[in-house]
Amino acid sequence: MRTPARGYAARRPWFLRPSVVTAIVLLLVFGGLWATNVINPLRWFGPRAPSTRGLVPVPISAMVIPSYTRVTRDHLWDVKQHKLSVLYLRPDQVSSDMIASINGIVGRVMDHDKPAGYVFTESDFLPKGTRPGLVAGIPPNKRAMRVTLDKIPGLAGLLPGDRFDLVSTLPIEVGPGAGLAAGGVYGKQLDLQARMTNWQRQATVRVVVQNGDIVQPVTTRQVPVANTTLTQGLVVRTRPIQEVVIAVLPHEVAPLSEALAVGATISCVPRSGRPDDSPDTVTPESRPWSPFGGVVQQPAGTESASAPGAVNGSTPSVPGLLPVGAGFTQVETISGSKRELVAAPVKK
Repeated sequence: MRTPARGYAARRPWFLRPSVVTAIVLLLVFGGLWATNVINPLRWFGPRAPSTRGLVPVPISAMVIPSYTRVTRDHLWDVKQHKLSVLYLRPDQVSSDMIASINGIVGRVMDHDKPAGYVFTESDFLPKGTRPGLVAGIPPNKRAMRVTLDKIPGLAGLLPGDRFDLVSTLPIEVGPGAGLAAGGVYGKQLDLQARMTNWQRQATVRVVVQNGDIVQPVTTRQVPVANTTLTQGLVVRTRPIQEVVIAVLPHEVAPLSEALAVGATISCVPRSGRPDDSPDTVTPESRPWSPFGGVVQQPAGTESASAPGAVNGSTPSVPGLLPVGAGFTQVETISGSKRELVAAPVKK
């Protein structure tokens, strides 16, 4: 017959006994290891993993890898499974363009955004030796410029690799009373010709960028703005601006910067994305016409419609008008007390 406990042992609760405390501690440790995926009892009794004998492990991306990013081991590491992310394929399923070695992936720079769970090919990467970051997306022999979207609204919606032309339009402000005050036998014809060609309302249309590239599409950046108030002093706030990074030829940097500085209207003309589109095509310009100098000489391969009937700077055949290509000068004539300017063609 068991002797009943006496004293403190008789008054101690059952949940403070050593055996109960030990069981609770073991249960907490077991639950913690299970929660952190260190151990998984379901694997002990569940179905076994399929055999990978005879299969080829091909590395895949474990997360989304942004473009122009240098691939590291962390981009291939499966955090949940605590192992490298691989896809087991039969030897006949492994194509020649797949990269089956981790050494051929780590250290390379991505050409585009890479989704998670896909194998790597050589087309996913930029050439070896490319520096990571924004400079990786600049094509060879070109320069990148960051422009705000409010300056060139037509860049919205274009993606990296898309090609475009930029056309700068700057109106010519002749001002009131800038008509042709020319007399003589050519005066009326010269004035009529100037009015027919809309001489006082013209614009200079220049193609400042030919066959440009999108390096980075529209992104929003917070720009600090400092304001001084009487109560709070210097207050720095931020305002969002939308920017686009484009790539242009070196000799196009200055004309584009000039067009932005003078406040010209810049239109974006996207090019075709089809493979049979020739990159050597040129967008023509339009130069203003002057009744004294004719049509400004156009670049080779361009056309101008600034003057009626003029094509490629040729002379229009309009009855009663003077040749567009002819140059004129003004000669001051004095007849007694009367003085006037007389238009006269310049012999070439």
